Amino acid sequence: MKSMTGFGSGTATKDGITCTVEIKSVNARFLDLFIRCPKQMNPFESIIRGMVQDRINRGKVEVSVSIQDAGERPKTFTINSVLRKQIQELLVQEEFYDDPKKVPLQAVNSISNDWIQQQDTPIAEEVLSDIVKESTSSALDALIAMRTVEGEHIQQDLVSRIATLENIISHIDTNKSGAVEAYREHIRSKIQEYLVSLESSISEERFLQEIAILADKTDITEEIVRFSSHVVQLKNTLTDENPIGRKVDFILQEMNREVNTIGSKAMDSSITEFVVQLKCELEKIREQVQNVE
Repeated sequence: MKSMTGFGSGTATKDGITCTVEIKSVNARFLDLFIRCPKQMNPFESIIRGMVQDRINRGKVEVSVSIQDAGERPKTFTINSVLRKQIQELLVQEEFYDDPKKVPLQAVNSISNDWIQQQDTPIAEEVLSDIVKESTSSALDALIAMRTVEGEHIQQDLVSRIATLENIISHIDTNKSGAVEAYREHIRSKIQEYLVSLESSISEERFLQEIAILADKTDITEEIVRFSSHVVQLKNTLTDENPIGRKVDFILQEMNREVNTIGSKAMDSSITEFVVQLKCELEKIREQVQNVE
């Protein structure tokens, strides 16, 4: 089990170029991926996206990429001859010199040095590709390690709460027979009072049959069995190494359905109290599961 919350960073260096990748994630229903990187790294965004999608299934994931260049690579120079000549002619026009060819470069630079530009030799794509892959892989390793640790803590809490569910449903199962019998006696008493008030009577067999039909409507045996089955499913799912968040969501929905039915059928105050406890525990589990991948 993994949490959807985590942070990881990775750094790789080659030929004086250092790439740093930071990844953070929070909970979300699906995988929502956002990548922020320098313009020169745009061609490698698809590589980063693919690596993240291969290892992360759910969560809002933000990836930040930065590049530092400490390499001593050869420079390339570009000379704007047109601009240089314009400056030389301007100085002649203003009578600082009498011939454009005699205007020294120092004088040209005093007006503007934009006529000569220097640039670093472009970084080889192979170098960028290598350091992006290495730093992204390291960041993902750190992110998943943090998500796994937090997932283990969530799992421990869920296991404890599942044990509480089992204990509560066991109490309900123990009390259900007495609750049905008490309700049967309650119905018997009310019907008898009603018949007396009407000065009417029915056969004993029919009387018992009607009571049994009404009492059976309060029987919660099937709901208890199904709820217990869902508990087993939930426990087994927690040990699955694959993403389980959506599956657990579905199981919890079914468990809530059974609890609601138990609550609507139960005519006993003690069972009603247990139903409230079940709903509270299920809600706490649901809140925890919102952060499970």
